[in-house]
Amino acid sequence: MKQSRSVNQTAADLTSYKRDLLLAVYRANQATETPVGADVKRELEALGQTNTAGGQFYPRLNELVERGFLTKSDHPDDARGFTCDLTGEGKTVLTQLFVRNAISLDIDVPESDLPADPPRPGRRLCGRPRG
Repeated sequence: MKQSRSVNQTAADLTSYKRDLLLAVYRANQATETPVGADVKRELEALGQTNTAGGQFYPRLNELVERGFLTKSDHPDDARGFTCDLTGEGKTVLTQLFVRNAISLDIDVPESDLPADPPRPGRRLCGRPRG
């Protein structure tokens, strides 16, 4: 339970750029088996981020790697590039971000889609009576 609160706080503390970067990495991995940095940048731009130059992109990507949300490794087919993916903790944070968005938009989330610990203790996300 302690870890869950930590993850919730972490999700809340990420900048919009870093939240979008997590989602861009996820989307790039869904679209391509071994995505490179350009694939992640393309997904980031599709999310509306316009500052994808190396000066903003790579330091933020590396910060997410250092925090344990992403893995980054040499590309198996191109020594000049790299590939990255979400770690288990990165997936948990991304899930928490989606749950937070659903709460703020008052969208019911099926219990089967929720993480084991709710993002806000004592608050149900599904089965709420509609006004």
